[in-house]
Order: sequence, then structure tokens, then C-alpha cells
Amino acid sequence: MTCQNCHEHEATVVITKIVGEQHSITHLCKTCANELGGADGVAINIQNLTTGSEQVGACETCGKTFSEFKQSGLFGCAECYTQFEPYLAKLFKRVQGVTAHVSPELRLPNDDVTSLEAELTDAVLSEDFERAATIRDRLVVLKGGSKP
Repeated sequence: MTCQNCHEHEATVVITKIVGEQHSITHLCKTCANELGGADGVAINIQNLTTGSEQVGACETCGKTFSEFKQSGLFGCAECYTQFEPYLAKLFKRVQGVTAHVSPELRLPNDDVTSLEAELTDAVLSEDFERAATIRDRLVVLKGGSKP
């Protein structure tokens, strides 16, 4: 497909904009994407992503408005996350594909065990036995055994 901006080069970047029920797709070449979006065409314009959000009041703690956040991309305090949460969920879903963050410390050990077991299998199949031994030792500790 040809770039929808310059109509000269092959489009390699696809930008999808969703506002409410409406969405638009734009195909750009790398040059036009860089010129229009910066950062190799991956920069996210928070103001455009949040267009269509109804007017939201100010944060009760710091007084920053959602409109100010949209312009700067920065919150005034930690309470802003709570105040603007209903609108942020939509933004985070579009930007990151998920709306919740689970830190490594909060993950269930079973997730780690499953992941390490898959790594152990890969290490053994690739005959990387030193790495396999290290992974095995980590699995023993996670499963409640003592460190070898």
C-alpha cells in the first residue's frame, strides 16, 4: 500500500485512531511517520488519544485538570491516577493493550514456575546444560525446596 500522506513511498506504519465508536486507519511511510509522529513514528499523542473524553473536573489533591494532563502528558500527583481512572483505562487499553499492571513481585509463583519449566525444556533441548542447571536450581527454590 502507498503512503496516504506523500503518495510516493510504500506504507510501513499503520496508525489506528479510535474515538468513541468511530475509528480511522492511516497508512504512512517511515519518513512521513517520523515527520508527523516523531520517535520513529511511534510517539503517542496523548491529546489525540483522549479526544472525545467528556470534560473531567480537576484532581481534588493537586488541582490538575484532565485537560492539562492531555496537553502535557504528566500528572500533578499520585491521586490523579485515581481521579482520572475511568478515562485512563481506555487510554491504557489503546496504548498498552492492557489496563492492569502486575509487578514481578506480585506475580503468582506458579507463573514463574511455568515460565521456568518452559525455559528449562528449551535449555535441555538446546543442550545448554549449565543454564539448565541454573534454572533447575531456581525451580527448586520456587517450589519450596532449599537452595542446592
